[in-house]
Amino acid sequence: MKGDVMAENVKRGRAPRTKRVRLYVVEEQEILREAYKASFPAEPTIELIGIAGEGDAEAIMSALAELRPDAVLLGTKMLQPEVIDRLATVREHYPYVGIVLLATLYDVKGIKQLREFTKKSSKGCAFLLKHSIDRIDQLVQVIHAVTEGQVILDPLVMEGLIGAGDSRTAFLKDLTHRELEVLSWMAKELKNSTIADILCVDPKTIERHINSIYSKLNGTWSEDKHSRVSAIMLYLKATGQLSGEELEHNNRATAVY
Repeated sequence: MKGDVMAENVKRGRAPRTKRVRLYVVEEQEILREAYKASFPAEPTIELIGIAGEGDAEAIMSALAELRPDAVLLGTKMLQPEVIDRLATVREHYPYVGIVLLATLYDVKGIKQLREFTKKSSKGCAFLLKHSIDRIDQLVQVIHAVTEGQVILDPLVMEGLIGAGDSRTAFLKDLTHRELEVLSWMAKELKNSTIADILCVDPKTIERHINSIYSKLNGTWSEDKHSRVSAIMLYLKATGQLSGEELEHNNRATAVY
């Protein structure tokens, strides 16, 4: 179900994709490398231009310079700081290449470094846990989404990013998994009715979730009457998509408004 919702999110409102994406894959697990070799060639909008096992930053950069992909899929067992270092190197030298990171597990240090990375690179990235991908078409949609500048976060990764935030965003830890999911759609500027369609629930259910979010937000955003904006701004900051300076600017601007 989670994979279906994620795929629906990246597809919603878009015409069928016809652009052919040049994809380079670095995957630690041999069984997944073999699966990609068997699956991607059958996808008409994906051109698998190379696939490698575990590689350091230098090896990855050399391959990118030679192959010039539109997107890179990096698969790892554990999301650790050195993995994020590789992503930062790729982003620094190839800012327009979409990045898909798939991990089996993550540790606290890895999540904290991922949060710092998202502050500097908030577009064209997807960070997902491997078990959230059930079908190849879901992964294809994610790959296309990052080449179009979208940001996709696995709900569990999102919770980890929130846990690494500061006291200002601490209220997010009190939200249920479903409330965090609703808030993530709100941050994409979706209407309540659209969120209800995505999650296959009644719009009144979404309204109840949002009202619960607002009640837990109480006291976090001083002098602000615009609860929806407040919750979204704090969510974007917690997940690294908004800097502290931008948060303060929006706080002052909204208060004045």
